[in-house]
Amino acid sequence: MNIIAVLAAFICGLPILAVAAIALGGGSTDYLRHLAETRLPTYLFHSAYVGLVASVTAAAIGTGLAWLTARCEFPGRKFFTWALILPLAVPAYVAAYAWLDISQAGGPLDRMSWGLFPTIRGTWGSGLMFALVLYPYVYLLARNAFTGQSADAYDAARTLGASAFGAFWRTSLPMARPAIAAGMALVIMEALADYGTVSHLGSPTLSIGLIRAWSGAGSLLDAARLSLILVVFALVIFALERHGRRRMQVQTSSGKQRPARRFLLSPLQAGLASLAAFMALFLSMILPLGRLAWRALREPVANGLAQASFNSLTVAGSAAVIATLVGLTTAYALRRKSVLGTAAARLAGVGYAVPGAVAAVGVIALLSGIQRWLDPTWESLTGSVFPILLTGTAAALVLAYLSRFVAAAISPCETALARVTRSLDGAAKTLGANTRRRLLAVHLPLIAPGVASALILSFVEILKELPATMILRPFNFNTLAIIAHQYASDERLGEAAAPALLIPLIATLPMIFVARYLSSSGENGARP
Repeated sequence: MNIIAVLAAFICGLPILAVAAIALGGGSTDYLRHLAETRLPTYLFHSAYVGLVASVTAAAIGTGLAWLTARCEFPGRKFFTWALILPLAVPAYVAAYAWLDISQAGGPLDRMSWGLFPTIRGTWGSGLMFALVLYPYVYLLARNAFTGQSADAYDAARTLGASAFGAFWRTSLPMARPAIAAGMALVIMEALADYGTVSHLGSPTLSIGLIRAWSGAGSLLDAARLSLILVVFALVIFALERHGRRRMQVQTSSGKQRPARRFLLSPLQAGLASLAAFMALFLSMILPLGRLAWRALREPVANGLAQASFNSLTVAGSAAVIATLVGLTTAYALRRKSVLGTAAARLAGVGYAVPGAVAAVGVIALLSGIQRWLDPTWESLTGSVFPILLTGTAAALVLAYLSRFVAAAISPCETALARVTRSLDGAAKTLGANTRRRLLAVHLPLIAPGVASALILSFVEILKELPATMILRPFNFNTLAIIAHQYASDERLGEAAAPALLIPLIATLPMIFVARYLSSSGENGARP
């Protein structure tokens, strides 16, 4: 198990180390000096602006919905408890395609509002798109925090004369703050990693600069240095997120507590709560996907759609299976609590903080470095250069996916294994069950839902990934994300609609299983 954990750490860590080695090892370049004098401050400002708008807006939406579903009773609450997680199946760039089309001059919202509704574009528009599809990160963590809170503090505040909102603001919200902060950190990491949304809406962030350095200037050195800036930002945010989770675990594991009860709202309040939950789904999924469906039905099918669908399913499926197997084995290494296994697993967890474009640049740097090291020896032996390694192949693409999303598989598998207590293993041993029998009869039934969730989450994330696919895809190898981006970049939204729509449609069905699984834990806590 420790060997697999170390392998996972190498898969996630080596691309980052390769980026750092290239970025710190080369000299100054004209392009980098020009960038530092002109565009780099703009990239930094807009990256921070997008992250701020996305995280604050997602926190407001996610926290409010988490409180409603965890602590209030209203029509449709059980449905909305898991359905509010589904926007994670919608890539932010897909929402951006639809919202720009709806809100631009001459679009439906522009006509209905007589030109008063602003066009969704630029930095604030990008931040809004991220908030609409990523608020489930905040929602999930905040809802678990609210459900796990004791009712004592809130009831004491109400007894002392505080209003319902005042008691929430002074007791429940401060206790949930670490969970909310952890969710906001995840939103910021996703916003920094994105390329398709900011490119389509015209927000010059660091990811834009990185892609331009690689595809425009053709400089691996400059791309590596911009990648290193993104890595530093991402690792700082990742550290803050992990710190927030540790504080959340400390606060929710303190002794006995009286479970919180859900409030019975008045008919008006209950109607408004149902409307608020529905509007979150309407704005993030129903309206943008409905617009794309309307567009797709009015346009001919995009060229290569069937092949792109096959490519997407194949590469996402194979990478997700490998990531889940590595994640499960790494979770078992964590369960053993060995120093080596734990350190390797935690290092592998850093991979999720690395943007896809950075992972792609890291894979190129890693493979090209190995190539340069092998060429002289191979040439001295055979008289020819060593065959080109995996760069520009589907295998390189899978390696980049694994470097990012193995971490996404470790966490659900680790949580699932927590259900298998030491006492269960001891009882199985007492009854004479060997290791294989314990795995099949005891472990597998308990961890199967969590492992399935890890597989689905990895599949959905890989299916949505755009920048790594753009940089590493083999020649003439298109995925749904690639052809949707190409058509949208050419302002041919009608032809981009079908591939853009297929991504969330494929992802939504398995995400329903994950959403119901993730939301089920909170239903055993509060009662009306």
